[in-house]
Amino acid sequence: LGGLVDSVLVVGEDKLLLIDAQFTVPNANRLADVIEATSKELETIFISHYHPDHHLGLSIIMSRFPNAKPVAHSSVQPAIAGAAEAMRAGSAGNYPAGMIADTVTIPEALKGDTLTLEGESFDVLGPMHGDTDVITPVHMPQLDTLVAADMIYNDTHLWTAENTTPERIALWRENLAMLEGLGAGTVIPGHRTETSKNDASGFAHMRNYLDAWEAALEKAGNAEELKAAMLEQVGELPGEFFLDRGVAAAQN
Repeated sequence: LGGLVDSVLVVGEDKLLLIDAQFTVPNANRLADVIEATSKELETIFISHYHPDHHLGLSIIMSRFPNAKPVAHSSVQPAIAGAAEAMRAGSAGNYPAGMIADTVTIPEALKGDTLTLEGESFDVLGPMHGDTDVITPVHMPQLDTLVAADMIYNDTHLWTAENTTPERIALWRENLAMLEGLGAGTVIPGHRTETSKNDASGFAHMRNYLDAWEAALEKAGNAEELKAAMLEQVGELPGEFFLDRGVAAAQN
């Protein structure tokens, strides 16, 4: 739903589970329209990690569905609580008026490591290192589905600003291998294009991109060379802002 950010709606007979709540006001309202069109009750909203593009839309969703319960894993909730307002204010300063919500909503800490919907339980994995240190994907084996959040991107640039050393890149790779080993048929990334497949192809994209990033980091002498090396290896992909931030972090 816009900005390459995925939100996932799990639909039960009468109730709904939402995973991640978008970034901008327009995209959060688009998501709310989708929820409203189901005529079902939004019961729970789960936030996978603290990056603002996954939770600053939460206040908009809650204004439309005030009886829903927003939660985040106990390892994620303190980071959101500590950073959400600063993230909101910083984002508002970089976007046109009305694009970023005026307030933030802080999710509650989830008790335990499972989400439930109409008697079905889904496993909250992690926390694990991906494009940031604490991400909590959701595994739904009864639906043959992995909601990977920002562990996986597909057909886009990656947010690499928090992965500029071999050690951190290696940790991301290790966690990707573990997730791939789950064997889920449906794999929903945190960021993708509208035409990207929700399947295991995201793992190949991740390996190829991280290979290119690590090689470019080793060889590039400055920011211009680093970005040029990446574009030569991975091509013109959506989300060039992600690449620019990664280059800036690596050359800082």
